[in-house]
Amino acid sequence: MAQSQKKGDASIRLEFQHIRTGTFEFDIGEADYWTTDTQVMMVSGDYAISDRVTVFGTLPYVRKRFNAGALFNGDPHNPNDFYWVDFVPPDTRFWDDGDYHGDIQDFSVGVSYALADEGPLTVTSFMSYGVPLTNYPFFAKAAIGKNLWTLPVGVSLSYVPYFSDWHFDGSIAYVFSEKPIDVNVDYSVLHLSAGYWFKPNLSINVFLAGKYTWQGYEFLDFVDDISTVVYPDDFGTEEWWHHDRLFAARHLNVGAGFDYFLNENYKVSGSSYTNVWVETSTEIDFALTLGVTRYFGGE
Repeated sequence: MAQSQKKGDASIRLEFQHIRTGTFEFDIGEADYWTTDTQVMMVSGDYAISDRVTVFGTLPYVRKRFNAGALFNGDPHNPNDFYWVDFVPPDTRFWDDGDYHGDIQDFSVGVSYALADEGPLTVTSFMSYGVPLTNYPFFAKAAIGKNLWTLPVGVSLSYVPYFSDWHFDGSIAYVFSEKPIDVNVDYSVLHLSAGYWFKPNLSINVFLAGKYTWQGYEFLDFVDDISTVVYPDDFGTEEWWHHDRLFAARHLNVGAGFDYFLNENYKVSGSSYTNVWVETSTEIDFALTLGVTRYFGGE
């Protein structure tokens, strides 16, 4: 029951996601004395303005909670507790107090163009633009995002072998990002999946998803001499204020999911994933996603 695109086709999707994170992996070790819980409620949709051109958009509401551990009370990021050196933080909101804090995050709108849509292989180029809709704080372990605009440019492929119940999908994109304090934090993202239609309306799939920041900062970039560093006094700089934006975050996730068509208009989806490799980023212990998609036929 794969959906073929025609002019006027449209869909709208409602999605809920819960993510638990734990250990922070960085270049000199790991920090494993806090966790976070993130809940995402997202609406997205698309509309085919022709057989080849589709516009799409996404709007998430994100809420996140910092869960303190034993060591240093979990080391919350409280801008009011740091000794800032020749720098006054422009935002002193404290979100690592153990409560959920949330806001509308980053609105994304884009366009895709089907380069090839005949036969078993479909190739589609895409470009989108994401921008924060609210001025949420980013200096917090409970921060809901980096508060930066992004511009992904990429291509997606879908391959359905003739006379087969298998389907294979993939996408790769280079993401141009706003430069915090003039540091290049552009990154690439990759998604690969393989699925099998066990029934005409039920597909089970497995997938890999990765992110690779090409430049950015490692943890030691904030420290002149690790043998004499005193935390938090030696971190009270503008660079440390932006550190979550500057980190060269890299990871690879593995997961599994399903798509179940209730009928030709409604699809229920779900997935779960975790990290298998992390650099300069927080490990995802587990993530669960549930969504409902409503399809609308066009011409």
